[in-house]
Amino acid sequence: MICPTKSRSTSRPAELVRQILRETTAKALTVELVDHPQEEAQWNKLITQYHYLKEYRLVGESLRYVVKQNGVWIALVGWSSAAFHLRARDAWIGWTDAQRQAGRHLLACNARFVLLGPKAQSPNLASRILSLNLQRLSEDWLARYGHPIALVETYVDPQRFEGTCYRAANWIQIGVTKGFGRSRLDFYQLHEHPKAIFVYRLHPKARQILSAPVMPPAWACYRRQPQRHEYPLSLHQTQSLLQALGALKDPRRHHGWRHRRVASMVAIATAAMIAGNNSLIDIGQFAKALNQNQLRSLRASRDRHTGQYVAPSETTIRRVLQRLDPVQLDAIVTAWMRSHLKDLGIAALAVDGKCARTAAKINGQPLQLFGALDTHTQLFCRPIRIPAKTNEIPALKDLLKDLDLRGTLVSADALHTQKTTAAHLVEAKQADYLLVVKDNQPHLFHKLARLSWAPTGDFFPSGHHAGPGSRPA
Repeated sequence: MICPTKSRSTSRPAELVRQILRETTAKALTVELVDHPQEEAQWNKLITQYHYLKEYRLVGESLRYVVKQNGVWIALVGWSSAAFHLRARDAWIGWTDAQRQAGRHLLACNARFVLLGPKAQSPNLASRILSLNLQRLSEDWLARYGHPIALVETYVDPQRFEGTCYRAANWIQIGVTKGFGRSRLDFYQLHEHPKAIFVYRLHPKARQILSAPVMPPAWACYRRQPQRHEYPLSLHQTQSLLQALGALKDPRRHHGWRHRRVASMVAIATAAMIAGNNSLIDIGQFAKALNQNQLRSLRASRDRHTGQYVAPSETTIRRVLQRLDPVQLDAIVTAWMRSHLKDLGIAALAVDGKCARTAAKINGQPLQLFGALDTHTQLFCRPIRIPAKTNEIPALKDLLKDLDLRGTLVSADALHTQKTTAAHLVEAKQADYLLVVKDNQPHLFHKLARLSWAPTGDFFPSGHHAGPGSRPA
């Protein structure tokens, strides 16, 4: 807010408005991407002159920005790739080595930031510049390198600075470095100047996205595929998975067991599939590549003679998976994965029913399955079997009864375009719906076709997105 100064004596409202606009325009800042060789050369020269490190080169993927006020350069900002290893940051995110390798490029580092004039001339200038730059950073990175940025980091030397501008711009300090600096590829040298680590979430769920066992589809397309033999779970995730799988009953006979824990074998298969191994042969190779620490965390069996942990073979895993109840296994693994994605919520849910192939050859009756897919996380939510002599319409309530759908968009085919279905979604589940209308409902079909007078913009049936007051009918 612009406050009039005491020296302003005009009493005309129009002149007062013009004067305020002139002051606002004079203080306006613009953050521009440096994309011309001449500007980049000038940026490098000024960084060498004004920045205490006297180094203009940036590591890996990088962007350079210049901040202008009335056409004059007043600040320089440089962004580079994030650090390979940073214990405090990695612990704060909660990701594994495999997840870090797959998602580190979704982080950026504020490697250079320098004001070209005295800071006292404009209070809060540095924090304002950071906020303006962060508003466009992810889009610029996507345009330049083909992927967005979820989280940014920076390092502040406490012997020189206090990091006030970062705190004012809502960055948070998560720890300090160990005092090592990278001097060349895979070589770090101790410089005995630990720096404070600050991070800022460009996406509000950055930690959950980066540490999730399976990234949400909106970000999974930017994930870099790690090696398929890389173990993808953290120790906490492994322990929680084993705890969830403890409900499984071993379908094998007790005679001749070598691998006695069925939860351990299913956990290995689950981790292998999360790492990108989709066939049983690949799962067997993944299990064979596990080291002793990983096998111990998975509670694998030990050899009685050597004391070494032994991975189950592909045939053993195959036999166990084939004999388990697929409905129970799917429910357990899906619930476990959702527990690690619960902070992301369910943004959109698609429901549909299918008839399982070859089911009629088993018991003479078709097997009708009804499921709901979280389109954001690509997880199935409690698939159920439709009883004989009925259809999907009455089974919808049973399918959705345990799901929190407040604010969720539920989509379904034309079979569910019923008043009872819409009323249940809006009134009981507090959800929005997207239902298909075909010409087999001529009255509703033609009524919707005549809605050319409808107000422009989005309309949500539940009204939970609407502002205060009544919503249009």
